[in-house]
Amino acid sequence: MARTENQKTKILYVLKILQEETDERHPMSAQQIAKKVSAYGVKCERKSIYTDLDELTEFGYDIIRTKKGAYLASRQFELAELKLLVDAVQSSRFITKKKSDELIEKLSTLLSCFEGKLLKRQVLVTNRIKSMNESIYYNVDAIYSAMDQNKQIAFSYYTWNVRKEMVQKKNGEPYIISPWFLQWENEKYYLIGFDEETGQMKHFRVDKMLHICLREEIRQGKEIFSQMDMAAYTQETFHMFQGEKKAVTLRVKNELAGVIIDRFGKEVWMHPVDEEFFTITVDVMVSNQFFGWLTGLGGKAEILEPAWVSEAYNKLLSDILV
Repeated sequence: MARTENQKTKILYVLKILQEETDERHPMSAQQIAKKVSAYGVKCERKSIYTDLDELTEFGYDIIRTKKGAYLASRQFELAELKLLVDAVQSSRFITKKKSDELIEKLSTLLSCFEGKLLKRQVLVTNRIKSMNESIYYNVDAIYSAMDQNKQIAFSYYTWNVRKEMVQKKNGEPYIISPWFLQWENEKYYLIGFDEETGQMKHFRVDKMLHICLREEIRQGKEIFSQMDMAAYTQETFHMFQGEKKAVTLRVKNELAGVIIDRFGKEVWMHPVDEEFFTITVDVMVSNQFFGWLTGLGGKAEILEPAWVSEAYNKLLSDILV
């Protein structure tokens, strides 16, 4: 039996139906809306729907009426915007497949059921390696909570062995870290925090952190963190990995100008040598990872200075050929 009481909730059901079941291609008549509201157990007549639509429009909802019926024309997110978000969720390696599916399902509820189906089939990423750590979302939340409360955290950190088993580092002893920054880099989340034991800033893969717990101790390393250039730290730590920081001069073919700008930014000064080459001098972490990046340029860039960096690169290449 339809409820005659709680008629104030009727307009909420009208809004729910408009949000979930209408869009520009799927308007709904007042009679159809009234029938669906009645299915929720609330007494409803067709004429009263027009009043509800007027009140919702006056409140600020973008409701369009046509000869075929009414529909909710605009929402908090447009379909194109949600497609971008779905792309990011689906392609992010740090988000597990299970969580990706759950997030996409939730994003689809921000559209009509018809557009939601389009959203779910929007992206197909083949052979995408996804994270296997379901707790990463809780890890991120725990880290932010610690930063908000200015507290240290303790956690276990693991790696994989050749038997594909999780092995805790430091023989399972907890890491005690003062968290200062979360960085999303190379499709992974990293915690940047101060290690009081070594007196250094360190970074940790969030998806490899286990059993995070909040400690009572206040965070340390504030002065060091405040003096850090996070853009430079990211460039050095995540793009060129660890090594000795040095100014290196490279001679590069003109066709790689875009590659250089993508790596070092538009501020890098490119000095033309001739119609074929230019030179740059940049600060890099001299390491095998830097040499690997250079090798990936296919011989279209060479080290000019310092000589010892060039020699170290040539030695690495010779060792590989042995």
